[in-house]
Amino acid sequence: MGIFVLVIILSGCTKNAPEYEFVIPENDIIKIKTASVNDNRVHFFTFRHSEKNINFFIRTDGHGKLHTHYDACYSCFKYKLGFRVKDDHVRCIACNLEYKLSEEFWDYIGACAPIPLSSSIQNDTIEIKLSAIRKGEKLF
Repeated sequence: MGIFVLVIILSGCTKNAPEYEFVIPENDIIKIKTASVNDNRVHFFTFRHSEKNINFFIRTDGHGKLHTHYDACYSCFKYKLGFRVKDDHVRCIACNLEYKLSEEFWDYIGACAPIPLSSSIQNDTIEIKLSAIRKGEKLF
């Protein structure tokens, strides 16, 4: 039984982040049409870089504004579990802290909160520069 537990522990340390809808950059920019994500829901995506999945999500707050976040937080990223949607909240899978989706800004509780990902909206497209998303590589 001791070896079995050790195998589980070691495999947890090398686990890859989950995979979502893959995004392919155009000219060093990830582009996602706002119409496909501006629906008061949370949409998860994966960018593949250097054999790693860098996951992020886009959410709409209660004012109709779009926000981009890495699917990770500073305290729980090492578990590579990310966040999940539960009712009208996004919840950290590792520690169960929740953030209400309708809130424009999230009060960070300790170090567990989705990490903001720099993006901009150009016309009808959310744009994320590769230089911005690659900064999160260490989280995954």
